[in-house]
Amino acid sequence: MAAANAAAADAAHSISSIAFFYGPNPPLTDLQAFDVAVVEPDHVKNPQRYRRSEDRGSHELFAYVSLGEVQPSRSWYRQLPKGALRGSNEAWGSRVIDQDAAGWSAFFVNEVIAPLWEQGWRGFFVDTLDSYQLFAKDDAERARQTRAMVRTLRELKRRFPEAKLILNRGFELLPEVAELTWAVAAESLYQGYDAGRGRYRPVPEADRAWLLARMEEVRDRYRLPVIAIDYVDPQAPGARDLARETARRIRGHGFIPWVTDGALASVGISSIEAVPRNVLVVVRSRGGELHTVDAQRYLGMPLNHLGLRYEFVDLSTEALPEMILRGRYAGVVTWLEENVDQQRLVPWLRKRMREGVPVAMFNGLGSAPEPRWLSELGLHRVAAGATGRVSVQSMDRSMMGYEVEPVPERGQEVPVQLQPGVGHSLLRLADERGSVYDAAALTSWGGYVLAPFAVVPVPLQDHARWVVNPLAFLRRALALPDLPVPDVTTEGGRRMLMVHVDGDGFASRAERPGMAFASEVMLNEFLAPYQVPTTVSVIEGEVAPHGLFRSIAPRLEDVARRMFALPWVEGASHSFSHPFNWAGAVRASTQADGGEASYHLELPGYDFSLEREVKGSFDYINTRLMPAHKRAEVFLWTGNCVPPPAALEETYRHGLLNMNGGDTLITESNKTLTAIAGQGIRKGGYYQVFAPNQNENVYTNNWQGPFYGFERVIETFRLTGEPIRFKPINIYYHTYAASKPASIAALHKVYRWALAQRTTPVYGSQYIRKVLDFESTTVARDLASGDLLVRTGGDLRTLRMPAGARPPSLLRSSGVAGIAPGPAGDYLTLGAAQVRLAAAEGVEAPVHVQDANGGVSDVARRRAGGGSELSFTLTANVAPAFALANAAGCRVSVNGKALAGTKDGAAGSAVYRYAMPTAAPAGAHRITAACPA
Repeated sequence: MAAANAAAADAAHSISSIAFFYGPNPPLTDLQAFDVAVVEPDHVKNPQRYRRSEDRGSHELFAYVSLGEVQPSRSWYRQLPKGALRGSNEAWGSRVIDQDAAGWSAFFVNEVIAPLWEQGWRGFFVDTLDSYQLFAKDDAERARQTRAMVRTLRELKRRFPEAKLILNRGFELLPEVAELTWAVAAESLYQGYDAGRGRYRPVPEADRAWLLARMEEVRDRYRLPVIAIDYVDPQAPGARDLARETARRIRGHGFIPWVTDGALASVGISSIEAVPRNVLVVVRSRGGELHTVDAQRYLGMPLNHLGLRYEFVDLSTEALPEMILRGRYAGVVTWLEENVDQQRLVPWLRKRMREGVPVAMFNGLGSAPEPRWLSELGLHRVAAGATGRVSVQSMDRSMMGYEVEPVPERGQEVPVQLQPGVGHSLLRLADERGSVYDAAALTSWGGYVLAPFAVVPVPLQDHARWVVNPLAFLRRALALPDLPVPDVTTEGGRRMLMVHVDGDGFASRAERPGMAFASEVMLNEFLAPYQVPTTVSVIEGEVAPHGLFRSIAPRLEDVARRMFALPWVEGASHSFSHPFNWAGAVRASTQADGGEASYHLELPGYDFSLEREVKGSFDYINTRLMPAHKRAEVFLWTGNCVPPPAALEETYRHGLLNMNGGDTLITESNKTLTAIAGQGIRKGGYYQVFAPNQNENVYTNNWQGPFYGFERVIETFRLTGEPIRFKPINIYYHTYAASKPASIAALHKVYRWALAQRTTPVYGSQYIRKVLDFESTTVARDLASGDLLVRTGGDLRTLRMPAGARPPSLLRSSGVAGIAPGPAGDYLTLGAAQVRLAAAEGVEAPVHVQDANGGVSDVARRRAGGGSELSFTLTANVAPAFALANAAGCRVSVNGKALAGTKDGAAGSAVYRYAMPTAAPAGAHRITAACPA
């Protein structure tokens, strides 16, 4: 027992940051930036879902539990043992517990801790250990209370020896329970909060001296980590600067700081400060699908490319969140086609601006241009002429006229003008009466672009064009820092290549002699010869003996089995009945008269069921089609690819990955960023991953012809790769693409083009996991060193540097394998799930990974024999190939065997390329480069 406690104490000393968040809807993703996050357990369903081992970023959630007090709102309040309550804490509206009351100790362990343990909690923050002092007025009574708490804590650790306990104060208990304790916290060392009065105040010197002595004793005598929780008013001027300074002072004592608001309901500052990556996007769907709102169609990609994830607030169905956004959100974006109730939106936006959260507005200002609101925005109303021509007086060419010139029309403008000295006009209009309007501007609070100068439709087409440069405008309006951002286009410094196939047309006949099935042609002409990672799906209702084609099902199943037996093919489901309209099918299935059949394939005797579509189809595929050593785990959405939240939840409930949808279709004839979709969409707390681009169906006019049309996807690949890399290369098609001579020829052309590029081939499942990692990646800055700490979760292993930015030091950073030049910024290849990026100082030229065709891990650098040695593991889905920069004179080996390289004259000085024979096995290979001084 003593050895186990010593080991726990040693592990505790490794933590360097902590967060506390007691409010509802805790930002669990953002809190993963910290080693430990203490949350209210009633607000978290599955704590183990957010636990990360050291190799994936080292993070754990702790449950808040109160030993000394209880809120009447607790579910177990009415089951308290008789006589357990003894007084009240009026400041917090809670009741105080008599620790020595009969049955209380057993109740706390059995009814409070045990249920939490069953839910997966392994760490507990034990609060209110000194509340007994509210009623215990003599030494005897105080001693009785402390003895009772010691008994309770010992019983807790006896029942749950692996439990990690952080005590809030409880200094008088430590002589008896130090060996049971993981860490000790104390509140209000420099900045305090008076809950009774709702006031923030500096801590008096005498109080601080007393507390500091107690905390130093914990640190020095008991050798336990010490946590200091201080409070700063988030609404006060300069609040964030005061919080940083307070955290630095706390850290100067060797304690772990957490500086936050009085309710512990915001993302504060520890020894690190999280860099917010979330954006709150305010829209009005009018009851429609979020997939189709303009903010999703047009802003998804720019926000993702800037390294941001986003959440929608739909004013049609949701209330605006009343929480502290500073520290949690990088900004607020509104995309509103009309003015909304200013009594609702304007006060909310006003709070956000006062917090210092940047706001970017598209199309409108959120309400009618009421004078007070305009004044707060740094604007004033201008009298507009009733008739006459409106013209562009001036515009900032770095922002406006991006894809199409602004064309002002009378009656479209909102007649507002920037007040002198409060912003920078991006587009200034003038009418014939001499009135001047600022239709777009950057301001002290963010910026705005009024309609129709954000996006304009192309007449008679389902196309649109950006008037404003969305990337440049969002970067400036949201005041985004020039930091490296997570990237899902690139792995090992190379653009990724993935292939995935929807199962439609598996039983279609190919137009060639012998009338083979399209699936057989696909197997023989594409899957077998082009040995690249490929995700292939089937529709159970088309292939299975109980489906639509029962007489030929044995042959179809045999083809599917041969496909899935290929080492480079992973299996996937394209559902049971191929729903054409997911929301319609779900809705119709709940109606008394049925009618859902029109929304999916009409399978005999089938009543639509989400579980049957998802889990049922995987049960069939994994039982009847997959080899014993493989399992399908990817669900590819069918039909309109617009699943409602309930359908998304069904995939997550069974631990499955999901992809499809998004509608990226940029071509030379539709050359606009509006035709590049984001990485996915979040609905009801679940994330749908979009396919990087669209399949042959949309390139062939919904399979009406020309059937060679899919060769135009090469235009899409080029335009999403240069001059800015927005997407990986994704060869995405249906099985029926192998049914017509023209489509077969086009598909061969696409494969040949893609395989001629220098890429990193990945499976669909790997891409999906990288997108999900993008959503959970955290970036934080170390307050002491200024270094950046990035935690990706392990699957995403690339950061993209801003264009022109200097890469970090390879020698002073940790977890970075190399740097690859890209089309609009360098790409950092990460060798770990958690990396530290230190600024470069002076000139560096160490050997490093220029690029590789797989994931890099276990990077190590050391001095060796008067020179240096770089070693790393390269895990590739094909025969490994890589390039090393600054590798002149280096001796390179793979798995201990020497490998010769060739100098790449086109890639700069001293870049050498290495490739194993094409017959070399995929998988992990250890590479070492021993280099001279």
